Amino acid sequence: MKKLILLFLVLAVAGGAIAHWYFSDRGRFTTAPEFTNLSRTVSGNDLISEHDPAATLRFDPAFRHIGGQKFILYGVADTEQHFFVETTSDNKLKSVYWIQYEAYLPGKTYTYNYDDSPLRAVLGDYQFYVDTDAVKFDPNRKRRQGSDGAMARQFLASKGYSLPHDFAYARLVYLTDESRQKELMIIFIGDLLPLGLSTAELEDMSTNSAVWRVIEQAHLDRIHDTLNVLAHSARN
Repeated sequence: MKKLILLFLVLAVAGGAIAHWYFSDRGRFTTAPEFTNLSRTVSGNDLISEHDPAATLRFDPAFRHIGGQKFILYGVADTEQHFFVETTSDNKLKSVYWIQYEAYLPGKTYTYNYDDSPLRAVLGDYQFYVDTDAVKFDPNRKRRQGSDGAMARQFLASKGYSLPHDFAYARLVYLTDESRQKELMIIFIGDLLPLGLSTAELEDMSTNSAVWRVIEQAHLDRIHDTLNVLAHSARN
Protein backbone atom coordinates (compact mmCIF):
# COMPACT_ATOMS: atom_id res chain seq x y z
CA MET A 1 0.00 0.00 0.00
CA LYS A 2 2.81 2.44 0.91
CA LYS A 3 4.48 1.74 -2.44
CA LEU A 4 1.23 2.44 -4.27
CA ILE A 5 0.77 5.71 -2.38
CA LEU A 6 4.35 6.72 -3.12
CA LEU A 7 3.91 5.84 -6.80
CA PHE A 8 0.70 7.86 -6.91
CA LEU A 9 2.43 10.86 -5.36
CA VAL A 10 5.34 10.63 -7.81
CA LEU A 11 2.97 10.43 -10.76
CA ALA A 12 0.89 13.31 -9.42
CA VAL A 13 3.96 15.53 -9.01
CA ALA A 14 5.28 14.57 -12.44
CA GLY A 15 1.88 15.16 -14.00
CA GLY A 16 1.61 18.55 -12.34
CA ALA A 17 5.07 19.54 -13.56
CA ILE A 18 4.27 18.46 -17.11
CA ALA A 19 0.93 20.29 -17.03
CA HIS A 20 2.61 23.44 -15.70
CA TRP A 21 5.23 23.30 -18.44
CA TYR A 22 2.63 22.61 -21.12
CA PHE A 23 0.23 25.38 -20.19
CA SER A 24 2.90 27.97 -19.28
CA ASP A 25 4.82 27.50 -22.53
CA ARG A 26 2.94 29.99 -24.69
CA GLY A 27 5.58 29.71 -27.38
CA ARG A 28 4.18 26.38 -28.52
CA PHE A 29 1.20 28.29 -29.93
CA THR A 30 3.37 30.53 -32.12
CA THR A 31 3.05 29.58 -35.77
CA ALA A 32 5.92 28.94 -38.16
CA PRO A 33 7.17 32.12 -39.85
CA GLU A 34 6.12 33.06 -43.38
CA PHE A 35 8.28 35.27 -45.55
CA THR A 36 6.00 36.19 -48.44
CA ASN A 37 2.78 38.18 -48.85
CA LEU A 38 3.74 40.53 -46.03
CA SER A 39 1.42 43.45 -45.35
CA ARG A 40 4.20 46.04 -45.35
CA THR A 41 6.41 46.82 -48.32
CA VAL A 42 9.92 48.15 -48.71
CA SER A 43 11.14 50.65 -51.28
CA GLY A 44 14.80 51.53 -50.90
CA ASN A 45 15.16 52.46 -47.25
CA ASP A 46 11.45 53.10 -46.74
CA LEU A 47 9.30 50.62 -44.83
CA ILE A 48 5.76 51.43 -45.92
CA SER A 49 2.69 50.53 -43.89
CA GLU A 50 -0.80 51.35 -45.11
CA HIS A 51 -2.40 50.63 -41.73
CA ASP A 52 -1.76 50.51 -38.01
CA PRO A 53 -0.30 53.05 -38.48
CA ALA A 54 -0.53 54.34 -42.03
CA ALA A 55 3.01 55.68 -42.00
CA THR A 56 6.40 55.21 -43.59
CA LEU A 57 9.54 54.49 -41.62
CA ARG A 58 12.50 55.99 -43.48
CA PHE A 59 15.93 54.72 -42.42
CA ASP A 60 19.34 56.24 -42.89
CA PRO A 61 21.33 54.82 -45.87
CA ALA A 62 23.75 53.24 -43.39
CA PHE A 63 21.04 50.63 -42.78
CA ARG A 64 19.80 48.02 -45.24
CA HIS A 65 16.70 45.90 -45.19
CA ILE A 66 17.44 42.16 -44.91
CA GLY A 67 13.84 40.95 -45.00
CA GLY A 68 10.78 40.33 -42.91
CA GLN A 69 8.50 37.61 -41.63
CA LYS A 70 5.03 37.14 -40.24
CA PHE A 71 3.52 34.71 -37.73
CA ILE A 72 0.83 34.40 -35.09
CA LEU A 73 2.50 35.15 -31.77
CA TYR A 74 1.43 32.83 -28.92
CA GLY A 75 -1.68 32.01 -30.97
CA VAL A 76 -3.25 35.37 -30.11
CA ALA A 77 -1.52 38.19 -32.04
CA ASP A 78 -0.93 38.78 -35.73
CA THR A 79 2.74 39.79 -35.95
CA GLU A 80 4.95 41.10 -38.74
CA GLN A 81 8.66 41.81 -38.27
CA HIS A 82 11.17 43.65 -40.47
CA PHE A 83 14.91 44.14 -39.96
CA PHE A 84 17.28 46.88 -41.04
CA VAL A 85 20.94 46.31 -40.20
CA GLU A 86 24.11 48.33 -40.05
CA THR A 87 27.22 46.17 -40.32
CA THR A 88 30.95 46.48 -39.79
CA SER A 89 33.56 46.02 -42.51
CA ASP A 90 33.64 42.29 -41.73
CA ASN A 91 29.82 42.02 -41.91
CA LYS A 92 29.14 41.81 -38.18
CA LEU A 93 26.14 43.54 -36.67
CA LYS A 94 26.99 47.05 -35.53
CA SER A 95 23.39 47.99 -34.94
CA VAL A 96 19.97 46.73 -35.95
CA TYR A 97 16.44 48.04 -36.17
CA TRP A 98 13.86 45.37 -35.38
CA ILE A 99 10.44 46.65 -36.42
CA GLN A 100 7.34 44.82 -35.25
CA TYR A 101 3.70 45.42 -36.16
CA GLU A 102 1.43 43.52 -33.80
CA ALA A 103 -2.34 43.26 -33.31
CA TYR A 104 -4.47 40.94 -31.23
CA LEU A 105 -6.68 38.66 -33.28
CA PRO A 106 -10.42 39.42 -33.51
CA GLY A 107 -12.26 38.14 -30.49
CA LYS A 108 -9.27 38.45 -28.15
CA THR A 109 -9.79 40.84 -25.25
CA TYR A 110 -6.14 41.46 -24.34
CA THR A 111 -4.74 45.00 -24.44
CA TYR A 112 -1.25 46.49 -24.46
CA ASN A 113 -0.16 48.61 -21.51
CA TYR A 114 3.13 50.50 -21.37
CA ASP A 115 2.11 53.19 -18.90
CA ASP A 116 4.99 52.23 -16.60
CA SER A 117 7.60 52.82 -19.32
CA PRO A 118 9.88 55.54 -17.90
CA LEU A 119 10.49 57.56 -21.05
CA ARG A 120 8.62 59.03 -24.02
CA ALA A 121 9.85 59.94 -27.49
CA VAL A 122 8.27 61.69 -30.45
CA LEU A 123 9.04 60.62 -34.00
CA GLY A 124 7.13 62.61 -36.58
CA ASP A 125 3.53 62.89 -35.40
CA TYR A 126 3.77 59.83 -33.18
CA GLN A 127 4.50 59.57 -29.47
CA PHE A 128 6.20 56.38 -28.30
CA TYR A 129 6.58 54.72 -24.91
CA VAL A 130 10.29 54.06 -24.38
CA ASP A 131 12.33 51.60 -22.32
CA THR A 132 16.13 51.29 -22.42
CA ASP A 133 18.69 48.89 -21.03
CA ALA A 134 22.22 47.56 -21.38
CA VAL A 135 22.11 43.88 -22.34
CA LYS A 136 24.64 41.07 -22.29
CA PHE A 137 23.75 38.52 -24.95
CA ASP A 138 24.89 34.94 -24.49
CA PRO A 139 24.25 32.99 -27.71
CA ASN A 140 24.64 29.70 -25.83
CA ARG A 141 22.01 30.43 -23.23
CA LYS A 142 18.96 28.22 -23.54
CA ARG A 143 15.86 30.32 -24.19
CA ARG A 144 12.23 29.52 -24.71
CA GLN A 145 11.16 29.19 -28.29
CA GLY A 146 8.21 30.94 -29.87
CA SER A 147 8.60 34.39 -28.30
CA ASP A 148 8.89 37.41 -30.57
CA GLY A 149 12.51 37.75 -29.45
CA ALA A 150 13.22 34.12 -30.31
CA MET A 151 11.63 34.60 -33.73
CA ALA A 152 13.74 37.72 -34.32
CA ARG A 153 16.99 35.99 -33.33
CA GLN A 154 16.08 33.02 -35.49
CA PHE A 155 15.52 35.30 -38.48
CA LEU A 156 18.80 37.15 -37.96
CA ALA A 157 20.64 33.83 -37.61
CA SER A 158 19.14 32.67 -40.91
CA LYS A 159 20.83 35.69 -42.50
CA GLY A 160 24.16 34.91 -40.82
CA TYR A 161 23.92 37.44 -38.00
CA SER A 162 24.14 37.21 -34.23
CA LEU A 163 23.45 39.99 -31.76
CA PRO A 164 26.49 41.76 -30.26
CA HIS A 165 27.69 40.34 -26.94
CA ASP A 166 27.09 43.65 -25.16
CA PHE A 167 24.62 46.16 -26.51
CA ALA A 168 22.50 49.19 -25.72
CA TYR A 169 18.81 48.53 -26.19
CA ALA A 170 15.83 50.81 -26.72
CA ARG A 171 12.23 49.72 -27.20
CA LEU A 172 9.79 52.28 -28.59
CA VAL A 173 6.09 51.42 -28.72
CA TYR A 174 3.26 53.33 -30.37
CA LEU A 175 -0.31 52.22 -29.70
CA THR A 176 -2.11 52.81 -32.96
CA ASP A 177 -5.65 53.42 -31.69
CA GLU A 178 -7.74 53.77 -28.56
CA SER A 179 -8.47 50.05 -28.37
CA ARG A 180 -4.86 49.47 -27.20
CA GLN A 181 -4.94 46.20 -29.12
CA LYS A 182 -2.54 47.22 -31.89
CA GLU A 183 1.03 48.44 -31.68
CA LEU A 184 4.06 49.46 -33.66
CA MET A 185 7.21 48.43 -31.82
CA ILE A 186 10.64 49.69 -32.81
CA ILE A 187 13.62 48.06 -31.12
CA PHE A 188 17.03 49.60 -31.73
CA ILE A 189 20.14 47.67 -30.69
CA GLY A 190 23.66 49.09 -30.82
CA ASP A 191 26.96 47.38 -30.06
CA LEU A 192 28.72 48.74 -26.95
CA LEU A 193 32.16 47.48 -28.02
CA PRO A 194 33.06 50.64 -30.00
CA LEU A 195 32.50 52.60 -26.78
CA GLY A 196 34.97 50.42 -24.91
CA LEU A 197 32.29 49.38 -22.42
CA SER A 198 30.75 46.09 -21.38
CA THR A 199 27.42 45.34 -19.79
CA ALA A 200 29.25 44.03 -16.71
CA GLU A 201 30.89 47.41 -16.21
CA LEU A 202 27.55 49.18 -16.56
CA GLU A 203 25.94 46.78 -14.09
CA ASP A 204 28.37 48.03 -11.47
CA MET A 205 26.88 51.49 -11.83
CA SER A 206 23.52 52.84 -10.80
CA THR A 207 21.07 53.05 -13.71
CA ASN A 208 20.99 56.77 -12.91
CA SER A 209 24.75 57.12 -13.22
CA ALA A 210 26.18 59.85 -15.39
CA VAL A 211 27.89 57.30 -17.63
CA TRP A 212 24.69 55.39 -18.38
CA ARG A 213 22.72 58.59 -18.92
CA VAL A 214 25.24 59.68 -21.56
CA ILE A 215 25.13 56.28 -23.32
CA GLU A 216 21.35 56.11 -23.12
CA GLN A 217 20.92 59.61 -24.53
CA ALA A 218 23.41 58.95 -27.34
CA HIS A 219 21.53 55.76 -28.22
CA LEU A 220 18.20 57.60 -28.34
CA ASP A 221 19.74 60.47 -30.28
CA ARG A 222 20.95 58.02 -32.90
CA ILE A 223 17.38 56.86 -33.42
CA HIS A 224 16.34 60.43 -34.10
CA ASP A 225 19.31 60.83 -36.46
CA THR A 226 18.72 57.63 -38.46
CA LEU A 227 14.95 57.15 -38.52
CA ASN A 228 12.07 59.34 -39.66
CA VAL A 229 8.43 58.33 -39.19
CA LEU A 230 6.37 60.03 -41.88
CA ALA A 231 2.64 60.39 -42.20
CA HIS A 232 1.69 59.38 -45.72
CA SER A 233 0.69 62.91 -46.59
CA ALA A 234 4.33 63.87 -45.93
CA ARG A 235 5.97 60.75 -47.35
CA ASN A 236 7.35 62.50 -50.41
